[in-house]
Amino acid sequence: MRLMTEVNEASPSVFIPNEYDGRKPVPLVLALHFAGRVTPYFGGEFLASFIRPALDGLGAIIVAPDCTDSDWTRPRSEKDVLELLDRVMKIYAIDRKRTLITGYSMGGSGTWYLAARHQDLFPAALIMAGQPESTTAKVNWKIPLYVIHSRADQIIPFKPAENAVEKLKKRGIDVQFVPLDGVTHYQVSGFFAPLEAAVAWIGKAWQK
Repeated sequence: MRLMTEVNEASPSVFIPNEYDGRKPVPLVLALHFAGRVTPYFGGEFLASFIRPALDGLGAIIVAPDCTDSDWTRPRSEKDVLELLDRVMKIYAIDRKRTLITGYSMGGSGTWYLAARHQDLFPAALIMAGQPESTTAKVNWKIPLYVIHSRADQIIPFKPAENAVEKLKKRGIDVQFVPLDGVTHYQVSGFFAPLEAAVAWIGKAWQK
C-alpha cells in the first residue's frame, strides 16, 4: 500500500495491484471509511483490513482518503475527494469505465450522496450500512447500485435503506439489495463475505 501525501489534506492511502505496470488501464475503487477519530491514514486501515481483501478479485487500484470534514457529504469533503480522483487518474492508468465508489456506515452514507451527484465518475456504487438521503429515491439514477444492510443494525436503521431500495426498484432502477441478519453495526467483519460475493456483480455492472 502506498501513501499519497502530495495530493491534498485527505491523507489518502492507495493500494496498487502487483500486476500493475502502467501500460494497461486498470479498475479504480474509491473506498470511504466509517466514522471515528480520523488520524492520518485512517482510511488506510479500512482499506488494508477490509476493502482490499474483499475486492482483491477486481485487480483494481484502491484509494482510501481520510474524511476532511465531519462527514463525506460536506462541501469540503466532496471537493477533496474530487480533487483526489482527478490526481489519481492523472498519475495512474485508470479504466474510467470500471470505477466503483463504496463505503461503510458514514462511508456508506457518503456513497449514496456522492454517487448520486457524480454518476459520470462512477459506473457503479456499492453501499454498506449507509443512511440514504431523503431524496435518494427521487434521484435520476443511471448507474447500477448494490446495497448491503443488516436488519440488526442498531445505529443506522435497516428500514430507510429497505424503503429506498423498494422505491428505486418500482421506478425500474437497477439496484441489488442484500439484507443481512444477526450482524450489528459494529460487526463490520460480518459484511466481508457479502462484499466479496459482490465482485461478480461489479464486473457485470462495468459491462453495462
